[in-house]
Amino acid sequence: MKQNVRRILLAFICSVILTSCSKKNNNNNDLPEVPGMKKGIVSGVVTDAKNLPVKDAGITIEHTVWYNSYLFASSDHDGKYQVSLPDDPAGDWTAKAQILKNAYGQTYKFDLEPDKTGAFNKASGAVRNFKWRLSGQRQGDSGYYGAHVDLYPFGTDVDMTKVKLLFTPFPGETSLIDGTTAASFERPVEEVAGTFMAKDVPIGKYTVKIVYTGKKLLLNNRYTDDIDEESKTVVFGKYGYLGETEYNIAFYITEPD
Repeated sequence: MKQNVRRILLAFICSVILTSCSKKNNNNNDLPEVPGMKKGIVSGVVTDAKNLPVKDAGITIEHTVWYNSYLFASSDHDGKYQVSLPDDPAGDWTAKAQILKNAYGQTYKFDLEPDKTGAFNKASGAVRNFKWRLSGQRQGDSGYYGAHVDLYPFGTDVDMTKVKLLFTPFPGETSLIDGTTAASFERPVEEVAGTFMAKDVPIGKYTVKIVYTGKKLLLNNRYTDDIDEESKTVVFGKYGYLGETEYNIAFYITEPD
């Protein structure tokens, strides 16, 4: 009798253990999979503003803990890339993408916008797609993908926050640096940490004119020998202390003599 009871109890315990293990396995198998995501692989597609593939974008996979631990890749003709994550070092990684572009007599480097942020690891893998944007706010900070115009009042007491800049495509320049169509637009001037600037200008070659109601104002390039004029040609570069992918141009604002 006692032996039969022991057998029944043993069978019941084994049944409970097997059922518990089965539920855990089923839960793991039922996790939704991201389309295209593979364990141990980071992959994605790089496109431009027209959703066309971008070739030769530089992909950097960086470890979140270990210093100077990077993996590198480039997008192919179809804008695709794929990176295998190593076993060592273990832990989490992040991804970013950049592109180089020669234009207007210089080389520009652009950060590309990720469709997702956050870390990933070898066990899960990840899909990170990137888009080349010339304007718009960056994810996770107060910066912009566009360039900026820095303005310094010199011999004038106008309210700088009421100044506007009118950008017109330079004659013969029908496209911006990424090949999209150039168009005229205005940007207000804002005060940022004691400096006046027009922010988030997509990089192209423009003629810029200063607009202020009730008074004529002139522009003078701060970093070159220049003359005061109502309009100037704008070619963005690096003036002053800027980030790796940040571009600007700077003008003094004056009044006619």
